[in-house]
Amino acid sequence: MAATDTDAPARVNQPARAGGRRRTSPLRFYREVVAELRKVVYPSRTELITYVVVVLIFVSVMTAIVASLDFGLTKLVLQIFG
Repeated sequence: MAATDTDAPARVNQPARAGGRRRTSPLRFYREVVAELRKVVYPSRTELITYVVVVLIFVSVMTAIVASLDFGLTKLVLQIFG
C-alpha cells in the first residue's frame, strides 16, 4: 500500500510564521542590532542644543495657546450659563 497525503501526520497547533521566516538566535539578533546602531548618525552638541531649544519654544507656545483657549472658553461658558 503506497503512502498518500492523508497518511502524513497532521500538523496541529503550529502557528504559521509571518512571511515564512524562521526565528533568529539571540546572538545573531544582538549582532544585527549592534550593526544597525553603528549606522546611526548622532547629532553634534550644537545641533542637539538647537533641537532642544526649538522643542522647548514650541511646547511653550502650544501650552500658552491651549491655556488661553481654555481660559477664554471657560469665561464664555460662565457668561452664558453662569
